Amino acid sequence: MALTLDQEREWTAQLEGMGVQLARSELERGKIPPHWVHLTATWLSSKDKEAEAQRDASNAEQMEIARRASEAAARAATAAELQAIEARRANKRATIALVIATISIIATTVGTAVSIWISHIDAHK
Repeated sequence: MALTLDQEREWTAQLEGMGVQLARSELERGKIPPHWVHLTATWLSSKDKEAEAQRDASNAEQMEIARRASEAAARAATAAELQAIEARRANKRATIALVIATISIIATTVGTAVSIWISHIDAHK
């Protein structure tokens, strides 16, 4: 029996309404009329190809996201390493500044004490 385009469109619409799982189940159980078997198998094959294309696209997208995340993590690690180096340099500079400030306080205190002592000695001459 030759099917008209309208009949094929109607059957395809029914298959769309049934969905892939039910259509596949009906085909496997022999519940699809013989004159619709070929069209149903073709439709299921098309749907399988569409699903595979979607999975491939999704996998490619996920791999791209993972690649970008990996690159971002590498950049973050490099930035953290540079910050650690800068923090060590800043700590060294702060330590040097603290040592200089301590020496300056000691020198000022000693200088003041010597000045007071000399003034005291001069006052008792």
